[in-house]
Parts: sequence; C-alpha cells; structure tokens
Amino acid sequence: MNPNPVMNPATAHMMIWIILTFALVALAIVGVVVAGALRRKKENPAQITVAPAASDLIQRETVRPLPEPVLAKAPARAPAAVPAAAPASAPASAHLPSLEDEFKASRTLGEAMQNTEKSFFGRLRGLFQNETAAKHFDEIEEVLYTSDLGPQTVTRLMSKLDELSRSDKSNVQTLKATLKDEFLQIFDGAHIPEPTGETLAHLKTQNAPSVWMIVGVNGAGKTTTIGKLSAHLAKQNKKVLVAAGDTFRAAAGSQLKAWTERAQVEFFSPEGVTDPSAVAYDAVVKAKAQGFDVVLIDTAGRLHTQANLMEELKKVKRVMTKVLPEAPHETLIVLDANSGQNALQQAREFHQALGLTGVVLTKMDGTAKGGVAVGLAQELKIPIRLIGIGEKIGDLKAFSAREFVNSILGEEA
Repeated sequence: MNPNPVMNPATAHMMIWIILTFALVALAIVGVVVAGALRRKKENPAQITVAPAASDLIQRETVRPLPEPVLAKAPARAPAAVPAAAPASAPASAHLPSLEDEFKASRTLGEAMQNTEKSFFGRLRGLFQNETAAKHFDEIEEVLYTSDLGPQTVTRLMSKLDELSRSDKSNVQTLKATLKDEFLQIFDGAHIPEPTGETLAHLKTQNAPSVWMIVGVNGAGKTTTIGKLSAHLAKQNKKVLVAAGDTFRAAAGSQLKAWTERAQVEFFSPEGVTDPSAVAYDAVVKAKAQGFDVVLIDTAGRLHTQANLMEELKKVKRVMTKVLPEAPHETLIVLDANSGQNALQQAREFHQALGLTGVVLTKMDGTAKGGVAVGLAQELKIPIRLIGIGEKIGDLKAFSAREFVNSILGEEA
C-alpha cells in the first residue's frame, strides 16, 4: 500500500469551494454588524460621544480650577436661585398675622369670661329675682358645685353665706359682695401677686440661663403655651432655647418648631435622641455654654395616673440639676379650664411629684365653668401665673385675681 496517496483532482476542487463558501459567509456576517453600528451612530451620535465629554468635564472641574471667565459669572447666577427657594417656606406662614398684630389684637379678660359670668353668677342672679335666698340655698350650692369650684371651696363659700342675716340673704348685691370678698381671700391665700404690667413679670428670668419645665397632659394646650411664652420672651429681647422633650409624640416636635420659627427663637431637638432626660440635660448644657437667657423644656403629655410616667418626669427634673443645681427655676403645669375637677386632680398629682411653682390655665374663653381657678387656689395653694383666653399670642395674660373675680361677679359690688 502507498503510504502517501495523492488526492484525486475532483476531491481537491470540492475542498477549495467549501473553504471559499465559509469565507464569504464570514465576510457577510462582519458586513452586517458593521453596517448596523454605522446606522446606530448616524441615528443617535450623542449616545456615543456624551460619556467621554462628561468624564472630561468632571476631570476638569475636580482636578483643575475653573477658568477665570466662569468664576466671574458664578456670583451672577447665585441670586437667581434665592427667589426660587423662598416660596417653599412662604406658604406655611403667609396666612398668619404678624406677631406684633397678634399682641395688639388680644381681648380683655372680661370679654373672654362672658360664658362663665352668664353661667355662674347669671344663674345665681336668677334665683333671687322674686324670692328670698333662704328658699334657694340648695340651688346656690348646686350652682357652685357645677362651676367646678371643688368641694372644699363650696363648703367654705356656703359657710360664709350661712352667716348672712335673713335680709342680706335676699339681697343679690350683698350675696355677690360676700362671694367676691371670699374669692379674693382665697386667691390671697395662694400668694398670687397682682400683675405689674409685664405678662411674665412674676416668672424667674434673673438667672442665666433660667430653666422653665412645662408639664401637663395632652390636649391641655401645652405646645401652644410654650410657643406663646417663647414669643413673649423674644419680645423682651431674651435669648430663648426651646427644647423638644416630648419625644414620644411625633407631631409635638414639628408643632413646637413651627412656633419657634414664628417667634424667631432657637429650637433644640437633637437627632436620634429619644430619651427625654437626655434632651433636657443637653439643652441646659447648651444654654449654659452659649449664653441663653431662658430655656423652655417641653415634656411628654403624660397621664398623671401612670406612676412610671410620672417617675420619668422626676428623672427629667433630676438630671437638669447636674448642670444647674437650682434648675428648673420654674415648673409650670398647663391645665385646660374645661376639664374642671379633673384639672384639680392633675395638678394635685403633678404637684406631689414635681413641686409645681405655678399654673397656666388655658381655654378660659371657651368654658362656662371658670371656677377651677378658685378651686386650685383654695385646695392646692398653687399660684396661677398665666391665663389663656384665646389663640392669639396676646391672649396669654398674667393672671389677676381681682380682674378674674370682677369678670364673673361684676365690678359694682
């Protein structure tokens, strides 16, 4: 057998044609790919060229300083961005009157206490139109009780009325004068000073900083009261720090921040801090270091019946003494006048736990039972410092016992 057989001519010719066919197919495929790429480039040339240009631009801005003409134009563009950003915050306060207007538009206590006057003494007056008071002492006692005076106060007043002669008991003006005198003695026993003209004159601002701890249950008007206090302090040119110590209610911080922005005082709410005691401590540290005049410490609106939550408030008060031994200088409870005897109970529990220095009575304009003020003075001897008689900032007023009594009993007695 021949080990090197020679391929016959027919087979060699066929192999050549097979190789040529594969070469032509390969060229055709390459041609299709190239043609597709050229077509895409023609239809969207930016798709290919943008990336290199952007990279080059980034490199120029980060590695080399901007050319001089660009730097010259930069200040001209900046002012244009300011008006565009302003409308974002404008709508939140655009509908609100100015603080100065709110201070001027406040009402008198007499105007705000009309509901109480009509309900309280108006009902008494109706008992003595045609008959003697002696026949209506049960009704008198009922009127006193339903005015939220409290049991101790009613007992004291009824004992005083019992001392009147028969003829005096039938005289409406004598009855009114007796009640008025007894009310004033009750307020005097609680050591409530008469206002001197300045709303916050009897609250401690002499220390630097002076720390005010504000307590009370949710719904009493605590956040609004803190906002009004900050505005009054700012009006006195005090440097004020408001600390958002109610870390359990999400809306509390945002509401308080809105008030501080209106009053143009500083808001303190450290990010990530959920312990009310830590917020209070850090706020006092900041105030002491940065020369603030007054620190307002908001607290959670706790139910006074929950002992563990009252313990938490004690801790808030306790940690502040580590920074300022005499802090807080004021511990004020905000009470809703509409809550009547419940307000007395709230004040009693908070006073026992914290040692209150004063009361802020809110919503006096909306109640027909304003007697809770007398009950607080009689039963707890806690001075009423401020009274809220409306939504305007000027509707937070220093409490005047004589003005209060005159507003519900009249000035002619």
